[in-house]
Amino acid sequence: MSGNRFSNSLKGSESRIIRSMWVGVVLLLAGTFSSAWSMSEKKEIEIGQEEHQKIIAQYGVYKNKELSDYVNRVGQRIAEQSSRPELEYTFTVLNDEMINAFALPGGFVYVTRGILTHMNSESELAAVLGHEIAHVTEKHGIRSTNRAKLLEGVNQVAQVLSGVPGLYQMGQIVNHTALMGYKREFELDADRIGAEYMARAGYSPDAMLKTIEVLKNADRIEIAQARLENRQPRVYHGFLSSHPDNDTRYREAIEQAMALRVDYDEFIRQDEFLDRLNGITYGDVQRAGIMRKNRYYHPKLGVKMSFPADWRVDALPVGIQAASQTSDAMLSLTTTPIKRGVVIDDFVADMGFRIREGRSITIGGMPAYIGIAERAQTPYGVRPMRFAVVADTRRRVAYLLAGAGQYDLTKIASDREFISTIFSFERMAKQDYEEARRPQVQIVRAEPGTTMEALAAESPITNYALDKLRVINGLYPKGQPTPGQLIKVID
Repeated sequence: MSGNRFSNSLKGSESRIIRSMWVGVVLLLAGTFSSAWSMSEKKEIEIGQEEHQKIIAQYGVYKNKELSDYVNRVGQRIAEQSSRPELEYTFTVLNDEMINAFALPGGFVYVTRGILTHMNSESELAAVLGHEIAHVTEKHGIRSTNRAKLLEGVNQVAQVLSGVPGLYQMGQIVNHTALMGYKREFELDADRIGAEYMARAGYSPDAMLKTIEVLKNADRIEIAQARLENRQPRVYHGFLSSHPDNDTRYREAIEQAMALRVDYDEFIRQDEFLDRLNGITYGDVQRAGIMRKNRYYHPKLGVKMSFPADWRVDALPVGIQAASQTSDAMLSLTTTPIKRGVVIDDFVADMGFRIREGRSITIGGMPAYIGIAERAQTPYGVRPMRFAVVADTRRRVAYLLAGAGQYDLTKIASDREFISTIFSFERMAKQDYEEARRPQVQIVRAEPGTTMEALAAESPITNYALDKLRVINGLYPKGQPTPGQLIKVID
């Protein structure tokens, strides 16, 4: 009997301890949430400056002074109408193809050239900048960081003090729910407040609706492509991610902001805006070499090759990797230095492969070796691997081309594609250097009979060219340009 009383007493003590602990947690949460607002502006700017350097190091600044100055002018106009106009705002165009825009504490706002490519008016740009400025004025970055740090610590404290695994799991759920919930809350706040800033600066807040439509369409294409390629989509997680289609609350916020709009007739017309984007780089600049359609060029090394038409090509730390449309076959190209007078057979022997069907040949006028490594390490694990080594004795570099399939056990299902790609490898000719330029956005005027299908056929975009061209021109999914309309093409 006394044992039961002791046990019940112990359980009661545990319960009181846990209740006391969570009371403390609630107080900590309240203090932390308020501390974001009490943080000094100086400290906020220090945090932003420190992170700004990391962002620049990671992405790089897009070097187009005229475009950067223009984005800054639009951003500063909106910032002047914000609730914190005294902040010194910095607007930066990042040299990144991803569709993205974000802000750091202290007034640091970023847009990528990827998102600019999808804009078709100054008002759409203002919609993106207004949203990000609102994140700054509402201190969303600081508030999110405080929550994340505190909730992580609370989880650990709860596990140690309670000794109850279920309580720790509950802490994980609270953590996840709070972070995901607050993220949506902050995004909705930034939409509403950003629309007000836009209106006070003279821009029509309903441009946010058009911007969301364009960016959601871009996401739809990326999601469809990622699903087909069995990979995670690379989509924009900004304000559009918070809104389902036909979001009534959002439209009401836009209508309310419209009432605040002031007269302003100094922003540039659509044609002038598009002209600002003329010549902006399109696509990935991190990849070694240049892709145009399915043709890969490496001007520095002076070589080129062709991949199957529907394959995608991604950068590796020391080369490139091409994957089939469904990602069940991959072929990589990497390089390694070689010594003067190297014998290709000896070089291959040192690689340690167990080889069948191997032979010395010439590829692109260079000594080479091709064969199948019976059991090699591939992206899919140990598989048979079609490989070739091409030796450029002039540059003292060897090229290793290696292809494998996800479901290959003895035979190589995509061997025909691998061999075709390997034998397309050759030195670049003089005219190839003219072709090997990074794709750019060009602004052209549609003529009678101009169709998006014809423009897509001429485009260097590798995959989904028609859909992507329609999205960046605001013509998705079935639109066509009208004669005389300025449109974006990729050249």
